[in-house]
Amino acid sequence: MKVERKIYKGIEYVLVTELPQTQREHLLQTLTQDQMIKILIDGSVVSDCLQYKDYSLWFDNVYKTRQSTVKEKVSETVAFSSLALNKI
Repeated sequence: MKVERKIYKGIEYVLVTELPQTQREHLLQTLTQDQMIKILIDGSVVSDCLQYKDYSLWFDNVYKTRQSTVKEKVSETVAFSSLALNKI
């Protein structure tokens, strides 16, 4: 599920540390460090941010695609296993 965006002074972003674990792990494997941004919020630098537009593109084009591929492979494996069991 796509997470909600945060907005600070007009900057739409997500905190990578607040993403679900599977998204966070896959995102960190697929994005480069230069896509991460730092935002100064109330005198503190928050460095694990990603602009929401980049997160949204990644989610729709990489993560969802990967999830669909995984589901298809699981379905194929289950179907194959069922076929193999019927032959026994």
